[in-house]
Amino acid sequence: MRARSLMHLAGLELRSGWKGAALNAAAACIGAAALVFFVALGLGVGQAARRMFPGEARLVEVVPSAISLGSVLGGGRLDEEAVARLGAIPGVAGAYRKLTLRVPIAANRPPQGVEMKWPESITIQIPAVGVDPGLVAADLGRGSWFEDRGEGQPIPAVASRRILEIYNKTIAPAWNLRRLPAGLELVGLQFPVRVGYSIVPQKTEDRVVEGRVLLAGLSDRVPLYMVAVPLEAVRRLHREYGKPDQGYTSVALLAGRPDDVPRISAEVRRMGFAVEEGERAVSERVGMVVSVTTGALAFLSLVMSALAALAIAQSLSASVRGRVKEIAILQAVGATAGDVRALILAEAGILGLAGGLAGVALARLGALAADSAAARMLPDFPFRPETYFAFPAWLHATAVGVALISAVAGAIAPAAAAARVDPARTIA
Repeated sequence: MRARSLMHLAGLELRSGWKGAALNAAAACIGAAALVFFVALGLGVGQAARRMFPGEARLVEVVPSAISLGSVLGGGRLDEEAVARLGAIPGVAGAYRKLTLRVPIAANRPPQGVEMKWPESITIQIPAVGVDPGLVAADLGRGSWFEDRGEGQPIPAVASRRILEIYNKTIAPAWNLRRLPAGLELVGLQFPVRVGYSIVPQKTEDRVVEGRVLLAGLSDRVPLYMVAVPLEAVRRLHREYGKPDQGYTSVALLAGRPDDVPRISAEVRRMGFAVEEGERAVSERVGMVVSVTTGALAFLSLVMSALAALAIAQSLSASVRGRVKEIAILQAVGATAGDVRALILAEAGILGLAGGLAGVALARLGALAADSAAARMLPDFPFRPETYFAFPAWLHATAVGVALISAVAGAIAPAAAAARVDPARTIA
């Protein structure tokens, strides 16, 4: 029997028993919809977590160990010699020094050229860390520079990309301030600051001078709670304010490949230093929780698809018993046992395909409803995604394939039973 004729007969049989066919398709639809909905939710939440904690996958943050054995293992103070040894670890493409600024800097006025109502009583402390320019060179705005040009000149700074989101969603509404534009539109703004001034009592330096901080770029390599300034600017301020040299705060090692990170981390610990996991560890833990939860829900969806296969098997078995004479007549007019078997499998395949496509559409509608409800019920918090779902093409294909396979698998036994019908005995 040709495929076209086979599909035509299968369509006629399904239309004649449309109620049972609709129930079978609905069973396949529910399984496919659950699979698409839950997996898409897990993928979407995972993407939102990565936007909130966008840690560089190739960076290893080296800090002095809390318990150092000094010269026994070569750890302890992070000085130039230690930086050289860390940079020589196989797989390390670059070693970037970091030094936390111990001279307080505070801002009590808005950026120059930006009109906003700045509360007179508000002073913002600006934590800063000096870094090697190469760490943030790729994130500088066009025409920006990142070097210390001496006293009286603006200090270039690179801020975290996420700080704007937090400012616009929390600080600006709370203080009734103007929201700032996103992206590199802010690059070039100068912030008047007071170098040496601290909002913490008795932490202000004996000498407080007026200065400027120039926003040179935005980067994901800068901590959310700090700005990055040139390493030489931090050294200069430490000299001017008499701060003793305590070695570097940390060293950022850039691995040549993400796969090199575990081996580099192990070598760093063997040398007696510690590895600061920071936000990357938080991101990995969140990702692990999301993955495990998504996996459990996907497994539940597959169980639902298996139950749909059992329901289709039971329904088709009853259908075959009720259509014994029809099947016998088909065989009497020339249909082979293989044709009968293929007919039942084709019916199940149509049901599975229709149920899978309907399930994908149902999941998309459910996602739209969930996003709409979240937009109405949840506040406008930082990093709130526009959608909590992600629908890659492979997910649609997988859901339809699972529904199709489960339906065909459920029809194997009824198809075998239909193929064993004896036309002579049945018609007689």
